[in-house]
Amino acid sequence: MTDESVLGTKSRILDLFSDLNEADLQNIESWISSQSYKKDLEIKKSLQKKEKQLFKVANSLKKIVPFKAEMASEVIIPPIVGDQADCTKENTCHVDEFLYDDKEVDKLVKSGKLSRFYCTDCMSRGINELIFISHSMSKQALMYIFYVLLPNDLEEKQILDVGSRLGAVLYGAYYLSNASSIVGVEMNKECCEIQEKMVKKFTMDPNKIKIVNSDILERCDIVQNSNIIIINVLDFFVDTEKHKEMWYFFKKYIKKGSYLVSNRSMDETLSALQMSEDMMEWLTICKPNQLEHEIFFDVEDYSELFLYTVN
Repeated sequence: MTDESVLGTKSRILDLFSDLNEADLQNIESWISSQSYKKDLEIKKSLQKKEKQLFKVANSLKKIVPFKAEMASEVIIPPIVGDQADCTKENTCHVDEFLYDDKEVDKLVKSGKLSRFYCTDCMSRGINELIFISHSMSKQALMYIFYVLLPNDLEEKQILDVGSRLGAVLYGAYYLSNASSIVGVEMNKECCEIQEKMVKKFTMDPNKIKIVNSDILERCDIVQNSNIIIINVLDFFVDTEKHKEMWYFFKKYIKKGSYLVSNRSMDETLSALQMSEDMMEWLTICKPNQLEHEIFFDVEDYSELFLYTVN
């Protein structure tokens, strides 16, 4: 690092410090003088290394899936209930968050490969703002799940991803946790084949990570044996009645003491399905297990990630 770059770094630090009040400044000073920042720095570097690995997987996926990451063999229909009921085929664009982060989306818009708008008359994309949705969790959200929400030690635990699609949660669990078993259950065979390609390409341990081509309702055995269940919003993939059936199924077979992670509050999901009364005592929302790691994240960005324990 040159003297000039050191001076630039000091200048940026002073800019940050100038916005702090005296109490906050003393807190930062204590953090630095106690040398505890060094441990945090090691964790930060480890996170960055693992994030780079997830970027490699995402870049490989981009080469073999359609731009919108929706397979021709998938049945994807906008929901008629819930907070995404305003989505239609005309006003909604799928941008997979695991494949494209915000910076990449901005580049795609600037290059003209992606538009943020559409015309309500002719359906060209030029006037009203499109609704961007993702059927996958972002790399950053996955890091937050495994470094903040869930316990650090997941050895001898089984993680289940319901509707694993391209496998984002599976890859996140593989690189970001020490879980002994990671299982993805996915109805679409084409998506399962893509996941299997990634597992093979990146030489992931096939004894640790498994992809099961099945309807989750037919695999109560996997659900019963899982300790952590991660569920992305399912609205676009099942109709209302099937959605209800799935939650009754989960209530019956997810064992007590398990964790449930969702990227929408269960209160919203169950209220939209008019199931709140039946599920009132089933779940308890709980605080993150690794609060000390919130330092590595802008916590407000992950306000839609929820952790529950099963009663």
